Amino acid sequence: MKALFAGARYEIRALLLAPATLLILGGAALFYSAIYPGPYSPQAYRDMPIYALDMDNSALSRQLLAHIDAADLLHIVDRSADPLAARRALEASEVLGIVEIPAGLQRDLVRGESPVVGLLANAGYLLAYSQLADAATDAVLEAGGELGAVAFAATSGKPALAAVTQAPFQLKVVELFNPGGGYASFVVPAVAMVILQQTMLIGLGLLCDARRQLKTPMPSTWGSAIAWTLGRNLPWVGIYLLQFLVIRWIIFPVYHLPAVGQAVELLPFLALFLLSVSLLGLLVAELFQSAEDVIPFLLFTSLPIVFLSGFSWPLESVPAPLRALSYLIPSSAGVQGFVRLNQLGVGFESVVVPLITLAAQCILYGGILFLLTRRRERLQSLSTQSGLFRPE
Repeated sequence: MKALFAGARYEIRALLLAPATLLILGGAALFYSAIYPGPYSPQAYRDMPIYALDMDNSALSRQLLAHIDAADLLHIVDRSADPLAARRALEASEVLGIVEIPAGLQRDLVRGESPVVGLLANAGYLLAYSQLADAATDAVLEAGGELGAVAFAATSGKPALAAVTQAPFQLKVVELFNPGGGYASFVVPAVAMVILQQTMLIGLGLLCDARRQLKTPMPSTWGSAIAWTLGRNLPWVGIYLLQFLVIRWIIFPVYHLPAVGQAVELLPFLALFLLSVSLLGLLVAELFQSAEDVIPFLLFTSLPIVFLSGFSWPLESVPAPLRALSYLIPSSAGVQGFVRLNQLGVGFESVVVPLITLAAQCILYGGILFLLTRRRERLQSLSTQSGLFRPE
C-alpha cells in the first residue's frame, strides 16, 4: 500500500509543477460534455423547409401538397412553378429539398397511369436528408392511398373493402433505447467516452516535462515497483470518475438523454476504462522527451480514434486491419460497453468482450510502462554514478 500511494504522490507532485494542466484534467471533459449536446438539444428536425415545385397546378396537386405540408417534419415555404427559383433556394440552403409535382399529374391519374412525384433533397446534411426523404415518402404514399381508396370505393361501391385493399397491413414502429429518435441520444453518450479519453491523454502528455524534473522514485523490488506503477493512475482515475458522475447524473438528465444503466455496473466498467486510458497516457508520455512532441502526436491521432470508436460507423463494416487496430484503443471498447450498459440497461454478461479488451489493454500498457520506467531509472542511476547526470 505504501508503494501504491507513493506512485500517486509522484503524479500529484508532477501536477503541482504544472498546475495549469489541471484545467484540462479537471475541467475540459466537463466543459465539452456540457456544451457538446447543446446544438443537438432539439434532438430531431421539425418543420424542415422545402420548396413545392407545382408544375401541374391542379386540385389534385394542391391536395397532395397539403398532405406533405401537414407532416410534422416538413414545411412548404414556396409553391411556385419556377424551377430556377427552386434551384437557387436549394443552393442557398434556404430549403433542404424540392418536391416536384409533374405537369399532367391529374390527367395521368384519370387515365389510370402512375405519375412520378420527384424529390430533390440536399444529401450534404445526411440526417436531414434521411428524415426529409422518409417524411415526404410517407406523405405521398398516404395521399396516394387515400386517393386510391376513394377511386376504388366510387367504382366498386364498397368503401370498407376499399380501405382494406389500399392498406391491407398496419405497421407499428417502436424505437427502442432512443424513444425520441433523436440524434443527441444516439451520439452524445458515445462522444462522452471519447472526450474523457482524449482530455486525459492530452493532460497526461502535458505533464511530460514536469515528470522529467522529478527523479523517478520507483521501488527496487518488483512487487513494490508494480504497485507504484499502478498507484500513478489513482489520481487520474479518481478525478475522471468524479467527472463521469457529473456527466452521467447531471448533464445527461439536463439534456433528457436516455440513461437506464445502474451505478453498480457503470462505475466498475468506467474505472477499468479509465485505468486503461491512464496507463496509455502515461506510456505515451514516457515514449516522448517533451510535451512539445506528445501533443502533436495526440492531435494527429485524435480523428482516427474517433472513427475507430464504432459510433460514427459500425466496426463490423470497418476493414479487418483497422478493426484489429481498434482493439488497441480504449475508447473503442469503452464506447461499446458504455452504450450497452447505459442505454440498453444490460448487465455485465453482455459486455464481456469490452471488459476483456480493456483488461488486456491494462496489462499490455501497464507492462510496457513498467519496463520503460524501470529502464529509465537504471539509466539515470548509471548516469548519476558516472557523474554525467545531475538531477535538478
